[in-house]
Amino acid sequence: MKKIFSLLSTFFALSFSLAQNYQGQINQVSESGLHQIVLSPEVRSASQNNLDFLRIFDAKNNEVPYVLFEGRSTDLQYENLTIVSRNAVPNKVTSVVVSNEKALNLEHLILKIANTDVDKTYSISGSNDNQEWFGLVINQTINDLNDSGKTSVERNFSFPLNNYKFLRFDFIDKNSLPINVLEVRLEKNYAVKKSKIELQNFEQKITTDKKKKQTKIHISFKDPQVIDAIGFDISAPNFYLREARIVINKTRTQKRTEVDYNETVSNFQLNSKVKNSFEVSELFVKEFTIEIDNQDNPELQINKISLFQDPVSILADLKANENYTLKIDSKLSAPAYDLAHSGIDFNQNYPVATISNLDKIDDPKEADSSKTFWQTSLFMWLCIGFAVLIIGYFAMTMIKDLNKEN
Repeated sequence: MKKIFSLLSTFFALSFSLAQNYQGQINQVSESGLHQIVLSPEVRSASQNNLDFLRIFDAKNNEVPYVLFEGRSTDLQYENLTIVSRNAVPNKVTSVVVSNEKALNLEHLILKIANTDVDKTYSISGSNDNQEWFGLVINQTINDLNDSGKTSVERNFSFPLNNYKFLRFDFIDKNSLPINVLEVRLEKNYAVKKSKIELQNFEQKITTDKKKKQTKIHISFKDPQVIDAIGFDISAPNFYLREARIVINKTRTQKRTEVDYNETVSNFQLNSKVKNSFEVSELFVKEFTIEIDNQDNPELQINKISLFQDPVSILADLKANENYTLKIDSKLSAPAYDLAHSGIDFNQNYPVATISNLDKIDDPKEADSSKTFWQTSLFMWLCIGFAVLIIGYFAMTMIKDLNKEN
């Protein structure tokens, strides 16, 4: 019976989620022309991190085209940096040292790597004399290094902004043979990325698992959020080096039964010698857990955990002092606008427009009026009601069989 009620609850929860749309207002702009509309964390969450669900309408309910605004052109020029040394310690580490002789401000480099099926853990450090090194990135992982259509792949490696004259990439070779780094280059017209958006209004609970010698930090949001980076403010002890990971609880079907399990989605290392800020592969989650291995050491004193999201904007042609509405509908597919192919210069700094008053709209009648019967909420509820009757019938049959056996 518990399984039946659980299934019924799932049906009702699904029906409500399918009927939920969102609507917000784009604040009026003072001049006509292209504007970048910043998608707040609330908008990203409501759209399930899918821009296909977004639509913009003017005051006359005409659809307004938009395009993803990345802030720079895809027509980029590159400059190769000199690889001054490659040193390999068999079964331990391969070190690739790159010269930044002009002491340019850098926060990412592109490495061209010969195809391989192995995954690699790596660290990045910087030096001004190629002798004394300072940590930038510790124990990050790079994978998917195989392009079936080419003999090599290009991967972007990010790190804190710096102007060291030398940068060293250390690839750990304990579990696999070395990788072959062919070239290292930078984008000549690359601009420092926009500041990340710090997420607010989340709850955290810190517990200690004495048996596993772990600190566990459970993070939860009211609604799922996009997470691209995480930072730790640690005040004690003065010296530490701890392995840590991000774990997400998931569910899979095993022998017709749903089984919960934990999946590790990111590994990193907390280190007292570096700034403990880490890029993570984009997560869209409502809750997750950070596990820190303490071994026999005292627990870390964590003053603050910061979560960040890469900014995302769309570009639309707006008229001054006109009202525009942003609508989010999860039943929509990607729009086909020609704005992206109209010769827009994405390197310009366009004025910013913002979104306000984002609200949930349950089962709007206006949307239903233009749909065929099987697309309406009435049809959906009839299907749910039919499913409930079938489940109820089987439930009653099971109860009767149990009574007969007793």
